[in-house]
Amino acid sequence: MANGWTKKKRRQVEADFRDFLSNCYVNSKDLGRICLGEHLYDGQNRFITGVFDALEEDIHDIYCLKSRQLGISTIVRAMIVFFQGIFDGQAAAIVFDTDFNKIEARSQLVTMINDLPMELEFPPIKSDNRQGMTLSNDSKTLFMSAGVKKSKGSGALGRSVGLSLAALSELCSYDNEEGLEAFENSLSDINPNRLYIRESTARGFNSWHTMWVKARADTTHCRCIFLGWWSKPSQSIPKTHPDFERYGMSPPTDKELERIRLVRELYHHEITPEQLAWIRRKMDPNAQAEGDAKADHEGDTFKIQEQPWTESDAFQMTGSVFFQAEKLTDQINRNVSPNFKTYMFSPGIEFTDMRVYPAPNARSVELKVWEEPDPDSIYVVSADVAYGLGERNDRSSIQVLRCYADGLDQVAEYAHPLIGTRAFAWVTLALAGWYAGDSAEVYLIIEQNGPGHAVWDEITHLRTHLPMGYQANEVAERGLSNIFRNVRTYVNVRPDSMSGAKTWNWTTSHGTGTNSKIRLMERCRDFTENGMLRIRSMAMVEEMRSVTRDGESIGAAGSKKDDRVMSGALGVRCWEDRVRRQMSARNRTREAEIAKRRMTIVDAARMFGQHQFQTFLAVKGAQRVQESRMQSRHNWRYRGR
Repeated sequence: MANGWTKKKRRQVEADFRDFLSNCYVNSKDLGRICLGEHLYDGQNRFITGVFDALEEDIHDIYCLKSRQLGISTIVRAMIVFFQGIFDGQAAAIVFDTDFNKIEARSQLVTMINDLPMELEFPPIKSDNRQGMTLSNDSKTLFMSAGVKKSKGSGALGRSVGLSLAALSELCSYDNEEGLEAFENSLSDINPNRLYIRESTARGFNSWHTMWVKARADTTHCRCIFLGWWSKPSQSIPKTHPDFERYGMSPPTDKELERIRLVRELYHHEITPEQLAWIRRKMDPNAQAEGDAKADHEGDTFKIQEQPWTESDAFQMTGSVFFQAEKLTDQINRNVSPNFKTYMFSPGIEFTDMRVYPAPNARSVELKVWEEPDPDSIYVVSADVAYGLGERNDRSSIQVLRCYADGLDQVAEYAHPLIGTRAFAWVTLALAGWYAGDSAEVYLIIEQNGPGHAVWDEITHLRTHLPMGYQANEVAERGLSNIFRNVRTYVNVRPDSMSGAKTWNWTTSHGTGTNSKIRLMERCRDFTENGMLRIRSMAMVEEMRSVTRDGESIGAAGSKKDDRVMSGALGVRCWEDRVRRQMSARNRTREAEIAKRRMTIVDAARMFGQHQFQTFLAVKGAQRVQESRMQSRHNWRYRGR
């Protein structure tokens, strides 16, 4: 690329770096003290080549997802120090997850630089103190700890510094989103020799996963490098080793063949029998064949995320997956739809001031509408309010579900992290009123935990004051006089209460033995997987993918969100408790509703006439039965005389 490094510069710097590594000594786990340049293996070479390829293409942000114990962190630190030595006056930061790792790595780098031969002419260390390490060419390195727990000083990471070189190690352990945001703002975006490397193993669906996904999508500015367990040749069992007979003689299973194919196609590496034997032993050394069934060496989620074959293997849900993947795939194939209208809300000071507009761009979308209100339908509007405001916080979510005797269809979805409880109450009420219209029925259910009480207080306030004439002109002008007419609030009856204790809406409990979230989520899963709940939102399905169960706890893994799922589960509960029975009694199934909508005027008149005729016959039949009974009673009395 025109703005990237020239090929000549790239080749020269890469050659110099490899020469630098040939003079660097570190203590390795497997071999003790070694020369880095003499012991580079496939994964490390892939990484080095990938970085310089990126710089030649004017890409300076490197993301490396790796398996355990590949020695990449050491190479990254050596690369940052090397860049400081050849480019004068560079400011660098090397960030670790803990203070312990920071101290260990700093000691390693100081030793590495001090051991370099004089003839290499690498700038020596001029000062090494609490503030950092400075070379004789005025390049300075700051050693930082991001922290694995939030603290009062978390947001200070990267503040008051300007950087052109950075290495962030083991981001999967960071719990410092505010600090990372400040750190990102400290990075230069014009220095031609800038280099920012983020490398980590995976640990579930956390902030590192979010970074990786975004980097994968931004191919113009980011380069992603994946290094699986297979990129380290020593991770194999020689055919001469006794363990090879146990782990390497059986041919690959269908699942192993698929993974071997993926590694070949995605990363251009051919898995050898010796490597296959090693990963089998690593995953499950005690697996045994039974009869005709081959031994299954599939490891658990923790082992797979530590030693992944592919990048999709790396990010594992650490609890038990709650929604079956194949059932969610069915939802995507059958029901999920990209055909929806998008809207955004402008709250104003009062409820009557709120306005809704078509969303001008994807970032502004708050509401998605797949089906507009049908006047002859029954809907559930279910709301779950977030605990805080902010882009990274939970979202306040609303689901609008069209009800049938045999299921529910998602027709609208609201999700937004930047809305307060008062405005959220208005949006909830507006959607309920819109779908209720003049003749439809709407059942409203709101999660009452935490800020949900404030939402319900605001709705109660409006329900009391609007009909009494509060802002009468504005209410009449906006057509809000009858907004509550067909809206019914869910009443929860505790199943473990002998007195039938009742409460408005829903309050989720989490205590052992009284965990109402389990009831809620189990039924949501049941109706999702049997297809009775038809989900149109891809975002909701994606949230379902990240929901796991760990004992009494059900929720999104890591930093993922489950707000849409929770509001959907509330809607399922309301439908099952309050709506389904009456719709079943009236046979209002999907098929019957579709048939009714397809009827012509003639069909409707014929059905009406037939109904009138059948009603006439039923009445006459009842009269004849009554007359017969009266005659029987008369005859019995006569015989009794």
